[in-house]
Amino acid sequence: MPTTTLNSPFCSNCGYDLTNLTNSSRCPECGKPLIEILARRNTPIRGGKRYTSPTTFLGYPLVSIALGPAEGETRGHAKGIIAIGDIATGALAIGGISRGIIAIGGISVGLFTIGGCSIGLFCAVGGFAAGTIALGGCAIGFLALGGCAIGYHAIGGLAIGHHPLGGGTIRI
Repeated sequence: MPTTTLNSPFCSNCGYDLTNLTNSSRCPECGKPLIEILARRNTPIRGGKRYTSPTTFLGYPLVSIALGPAEGETRGHAKGIIAIGDIATGALAIGGISRGIIAIGGISVGLFTIGGCSIGLFCAVGGFAAGTIALGGCAIGFLALGGCAIGYHAIGGLAIGHHPLGGGTIRI
């Protein structure tokens, strides 16, 4: 049996190293189908990635990057003018949860936002979008455009508002 290395594929039944196996759908040692027995060694949990630029503006770093857990954190929280991280707070924030003037992420809150769930003071774009101008699957705002649009001016498949336009309209 060849020596296995960290994260190399192996047979979960007999432990055989399957690293260079290319022409077989079965383990050469025990004969079990690969689809049933293929596994990998667990890699140790590594610390997250961190970067903070030495250049600052108003006391905040120009660029802050915080990805993954590190130093007792469960998630990386980046705070800077440009922030990229699991949680990002900055003028331009990009992350799973982002807060900023321009926020891009899974959940984004700010003035101009793009995300799965997007809440923007001026403009929001996302699966769910809420803002003065909202564009999304479900959009709520003064001007709402989407599959389901709710707003003063609503345009969508289902439009609910004072001036609705779309497939199904409800005027309120």
